[in-house]
Amino acid sequence: MPEPNLIRIGSNVPKQRNMHQTPITRFLSLRQVLDRTSISRSLVYQLIKDEERPFPAPVHIGRRSVWVEHEVNAYIRAVIDDERVRT
Repeated sequence: MPEPNLIRIGSNVPKQRNMHQTPITRFLSLRQVLDRTSISRSLVYQLIKDEERPFPAPVHIGRRSVWVEHEVNAYIRAVIDDERVRT
């Protein structure tokens, strides 16, 4: 029986050492957003309409609404930073 040909992916590709690589963009479902923020669904939608510090709006993919992970993380960091400054 002949041996299968093995293809090595990425073995000849030089590795980039870019310090400013863009993070991988991921989508979060509503359930994942609720788990990360520990707030209710209704509060998420209220905060999206907040004029002072709006929560990131979802992106619509077909009939589905998803959130961009780095936007949600940035919002969480901003809330923490703002509260730390107040105290």
